[in-house]
Amino acid sequence: MSVAAGTSVLAGCTGGDSGGSESGNGGSGDGKHGGSMTFALGGSPTNLSYWQSYDTVTNNLTTQIWDSLLEYSEPDMELQPALAKSWEATDDTTYVYELREGVTFHDGSEMTADDVIASAKLTLRDEAKSPLAWMFGAVDNFEKVDEYTVRVNMAEPDASFKYVPATTAWSVAPKSQIDEKGTDLAQEPVGAGPFKLDQWKSGNYVRITRHDDYWDGELPYLDEATFQIVPNGTSRITGMKNGNYGGTNDIPIDQLSVLDQIDNVELHTVTSFQTSHLVFNCMEGPFSNTDVRRAASYAIDTKAITESTVGKYGSHAYSMLPEGMMGHVKPEDLEYNGFPYDPEKAKSMLDDAGFTGSPRFETTLMTPKDTVRQKPAIAIQQYLSEVGIKVNVKKVSQSTYVDTIWGEEDFSKRPGLQMTLWASDFPSPDAIIRPLFDSEQLPPSNNWFGYQNEKVDQLLQQFKTTLDTEQRAQYAKQVNQIVVDEAPGVWIFHPDTTKAFNTKFEGYAGQIPAFVTYFSTFLRDMYIAD
Repeated sequence: MSVAAGTSVLAGCTGGDSGGSESGNGGSGDGKHGGSMTFALGGSPTNLSYWQSYDTVTNNLTTQIWDSLLEYSEPDMELQPALAKSWEATDDTTYVYELREGVTFHDGSEMTADDVIASAKLTLRDEAKSPLAWMFGAVDNFEKVDEYTVRVNMAEPDASFKYVPATTAWSVAPKSQIDEKGTDLAQEPVGAGPFKLDQWKSGNYVRITRHDDYWDGELPYLDEATFQIVPNGTSRITGMKNGNYGGTNDIPIDQLSVLDQIDNVELHTVTSFQTSHLVFNCMEGPFSNTDVRRAASYAIDTKAITESTVGKYGSHAYSMLPEGMMGHVKPEDLEYNGFPYDPEKAKSMLDDAGFTGSPRFETTLMTPKDTVRQKPAIAIQQYLSEVGIKVNVKKVSQSTYVDTIWGEEDFSKRPGLQMTLWASDFPSPDAIIRPLFDSEQLPPSNNWFGYQNEKVDQLLQQFKTTLDTEQRAQYAKQVNQIVVDEAPGVWIFHPDTTKAFNTKFEGYAGQIPAFVTYFSTFLRDMYIAD
């Protein structure tokens, strides 16, 4: 997708708050029932909850088990019915959802309004430690109108709330299971998705089987799927080539061109709303000093890292907001011009900040082991060493990374630097600038930076509650300008979203940005071709 195409797609996503038919996507008759797929997953999920399902590894699996009220159509990315057959914003602070009747959970019980409300409230429980809870921040209460109607009353307008029911924040579980198990549902999920849990061998595989009473027509087509945990990217590529795996994701960027040449593999790549970036610990140590963060930003050649890491499969980043998204900034919009590579300026600023030793100071950079984060981390280590900062790179598993970045609430125990990747949840900057830079969103939510700025908080509140698109765009840009100039992180690149499937499997729409695949039950529509 070109930038122009991405822009037009964004415009198409901001349409009305109601619509859709009761029939859903399924039952086309084009697919054939039966068979299985082994999907090579790049990391091991820590649990199978919907309320903590918020990373690009886990969501591939959990979205097959849990369904939400709404979903996105593919490939045009418009909101459409899922567990809710219709919905309406009756005014600026009221949303009404009409539920499908006859939806059956994996335990055989029928979905009602009580289940829908209990599921949202579980995401909001303190013990759930949900990084998605911020999405319900403007909700005053959930109201049961009748057995199949739920009303959400907002305390204030929230322009992005229309997207929330299409995320895992509002997947639905039986109230009886929530009452009995609470957050233990993370280990024993009971949802209304197209597949149900069959067997989970932690660190090895998760097997799911067809939910025969699924609400959406004749779907799913496959009888079962096994998510094999294969952290090594080369092993996933070899397995795809040999036909051992039917699909995979999180493909090492430097091997995409190799995978694209394999005859029995179809590679799907698309411009994403993701950003690979370096996180500074803004609360502790040297990086609590804004000028030290700015100096480190000047020391890192982000354009060179972009070229060497993603090449044609991504684009250079100037902020967390990619081109084509409301609030995007260019160097000329910024006081520091986006910190162009200037190691001499970096050294001078570190001198002025009082860091003159050899090394000036020592810090740790934590990174998962995937190419899209580990390779930039190694480059950053070298660039910072050239200005006198000693960086120890700590390579960790995906599960350790998730536990640290969301689970560690004490910033004195967090590393000075973290290499991470964020994908927008909506076709809007709400799902980037609000969860990442609001002072109230510290872990277990998503402000991993520990970044706090009163002016930014005020602008984010105005951005959230303003419904006028042009005014919202101004607030988003102001926030972005302040954040980039204060350098709580270094924005590296926007990598393409990638998935690959053996050519014998059909039914994957594919050409859609990251936020849709992130919450998509993609296996539901896939089948084995003749």
